[in-house]
Amino acid sequence: MDRAEIRCDQGSFLFRNSTAPQQHGKISANRKRCLSLALVCVSLSPMMMIALLAVLQAEPAQAADLSRTGAEPAYQSLEDRLLERITALASAESEAEADEIAGEVRSLWRQQAGPTADLLLQRADAALNQGDQQTAWRAYDHLRALEPDYTEGWIVSARLAVANEDWGFALEALNQAVTLDALRFDAWALLGQALERADAREAAREAYREALALYPLHPRAGPALERLDRELAGRAL
Repeated sequence: MDRAEIRCDQGSFLFRNSTAPQQHGKISANRKRCLSLALVCVSLSPMMMIALLAVLQAEPAQAADLSRTGAEPAYQSLEDRLLERITALASAESEAEADEIAGEVRSLWRQQAGPTADLLLQRADAALNQGDQQTAWRAYDHLRALEPDYTEGWIVSARLAVANEDWGFALEALNQAVTLDALRFDAWALLGQALERADAREAAREAYREALALYPLHPRAGPALERLDRELAGRAL
């Protein structure tokens, strides 16, 4: 009597000139596909059946290989990506490379904004592009009131204060910014500038050093620190 047999893991199914299987062994839910494949195998030649079985046996091994090699990239949170790029910034070998990484870091900082903060930042950006500082100030005031722990809100406020030579408020906002996030090299560099204007040169030097520790090729903090070092060395003579 003609018959065809197909084995699936621990389940074995025997067919005798019929599409109705007689089960030899226990069927698990994971092996339901063997039932449909068995119907196909009845009409296949022995060589074709062997090839099909080889493919079926290879699938679990391939899945295990993908799991081991990590073919699917692991999820990386915004904070993890930010820390990775800041670390890369500290070891950048050229100004062009550092500038590119710094731009990515700034973009990631901006992405930390929630929906309300993002809306207020966009409103302020649009106002400043039109030369409307009053509207920008109001947006920043709302931002700091609604999300006082969002570092970017303090920094953008400080930038606008510096542009208007409101050095007192700039110092207050920048001190708050570096307290919230000591990795903000942009806040440290701007704080150095504000401290210089307040004639606090030693403190300004420290702020520039903090910026350079995070961003060694910072285009403003580096030259500013060298200039201050020369000026203070000259005073000491």
